[in-house]
Amino acid sequence: MIVLFFIELSTRKAEIGGIAESPNRLWMSQVGRNLTDAVDGILNGKRYLIHDRDPLFTAEFVQTLATNGIESVKLPPHSPNLNAHAG
Repeated sequence: MIVLFFIELSTRKAEIGGIAESPNRLWMSQVGRNLTDAVDGILNGKRYLIHDRDPLFTAEFVQTLATNGIESVKLPPHSPNLNAHAG
């Protein structure tokens, strides 16, 4: 089970982007569309999405963000101290 969440750095507000038993490329594509939805998207008005190098962040997901004016910023390799986590 995976819970995909996003944290707004300025407010430290956490939002759940999706929950899946076995996430895949299609699920991430839908998450990308949900995040950038013109009415309910939690990334509306945002310029950047900082994320790790998990393979779930596919080229299609990144392209969905870019189409909506959001730049995907990958964390440097081997930088676990920069990777947000929930405890």
